[in-house]
Amino acid sequence: MKRATAVLAATLAVAFGPPASAQDLGEVAGEVLREQSCLLLAVSTVGLPEIVDLPAGGNIPSSWREAPPGLLPERVNFRTETESFNRLYEFATRDGLIYVRKRGAGGPWREIPLPPCFSGRVASISVDDDELIALDPARRIYTMDNALKEPFLFSWSSRWGTPFWLGLGYTLPHVRTWAWSVISPFEDKTWTDPAGNRTNIGDGKVSHIWGLRRNRRTLTFWDPWLPPDDSYEMCGPHRGRFKSVALSASGSYVFVIGKRGDMFTRLYDFDISGHNDVFFNYAWNDQRGAGPGAPIQLPAAGWVEQPKIPGKITSLISIHKVGRGAVHRIMRVEGRRKGRTGYWERDVADPRSKGWRFHATGGRLRGKPLANPQRDTSARGLGPSGDVRYVMRGPVSGELPNFNFPCSPARLRVRDGNGEQRLRLHYVDSLRQQARARGLDRVPRMLKGAIKYPNGHFEEVTLRATHDRVVVEERGWVFERAR
Repeated sequence: MKRATAVLAATLAVAFGPPASAQDLGEVAGEVLREQSCLLLAVSTVGLPEIVDLPAGGNIPSSWREAPPGLLPERVNFRTETESFNRLYEFATRDGLIYVRKRGAGGPWREIPLPPCFSGRVASISVDDDELIALDPARRIYTMDNALKEPFLFSWSSRWGTPFWLGLGYTLPHVRTWAWSVISPFEDKTWTDPAGNRTNIGDGKVSHIWGLRRNRRTLTFWDPWLPPDDSYEMCGPHRGRFKSVALSASGSYVFVIGKRGDMFTRLYDFDISGHNDVFFNYAWNDQRGAGPGAPIQLPAAGWVEQPKIPGKITSLISIHKVGRGAVHRIMRVEGRRKGRTGYWERDVADPRSKGWRFHATGGRLRGKPLANPQRDTSARGLGPSGDVRYVMRGPVSGELPNFNFPCSPARLRVRDGNGEQRLRLHYVDSLRQQARARGLDRVPRMLKGAIKYPNGHFEEVTLRATHDRVVVEERGWVFERAR
């Protein structure tokens, strides 16, 4: 390798300019070799459908270098951007490297051999299920597959985006905080939809990076099978007006907390929430009792406000999945009780009356202390509303007084010779393979939707929405943005 580097450095010196110092040549040669290593990361198991459930791993090679004493924690209790865990392993990043050890075994942390492409340059990580995401200082995304298998199967890729996770890669925009969420056929088996029916998770899993944007209200998700852009969002609590200070995600559950200790969770991903009608069937009308394999119930499950914690807390939160069926997810919030530090814990499936349970750890608190009044203060200090009024004129007139992409539904009022109807217009973003800007602009955004009538019946419709106009195609209704 040293001989190859010297030859490459000499070649670069001749090709690109006058003689430079040996240190400069070495740096140039190293950068070229690093980029070549990055190109090789296109070959990986990342993104391939999981057909065979390989045995779980756990034996960290003793040949991997042991972490320096005191560098890493005795136990990882929270899934953060520097420390994380799945069912089998704990992971941590320090000084541009990634370390791993078996969860609960108490053994030494060992350094994972990384591709030269980003070895020594890891800035943050997040792991869920069988996949781990690493970002370098430029926020370029690298994915490690087989994070629940034997370490010799760990497989890295820089691919991201269409088609089918074969894109050339992506650089994650700057966000307030981010987390990796994965739901899979081997770990979770099924989703449970709002009607209580179970649907099998596809072989390709559902993997998202969730990001809380800097305005503390916008929740963006990036899926490696979708276009590399910022165009897919989930409406936050209080129709996108709630301001979060932290976010965590796991197994298609998103967990946020506000500065006064108000907390919300939601089951949401591209497939369960109605976006993917190429591979899944959905239904707006009531599917309760239809059983496994029924169309997935829409609209998607909404936000659930969690009970307040009866004690002191910080902004450090975490959620991780347990069990099958996308039912049980364990929330943790760092805090203090009776002078002892630790974390509060609760399962999202528990009844509100069960409250939170405190686990003392004795460690120092790392999050920012939060005010935590025991009443619901989630509606205090809300951000500006994104609701926009659109009107329709003509023999059939009407209005959408609060149309708000991506915050479905909107109120719908329609007037004709028979009087006025007060309805609801539900909608969900659609599957696309071309990148586009976020939000509504002059380029029509195709939405799948349904009109809900007072008797509970849904009529499916297609919407074409821009900044200035919302068209309900099947009805021929055209709503113009009010001036």
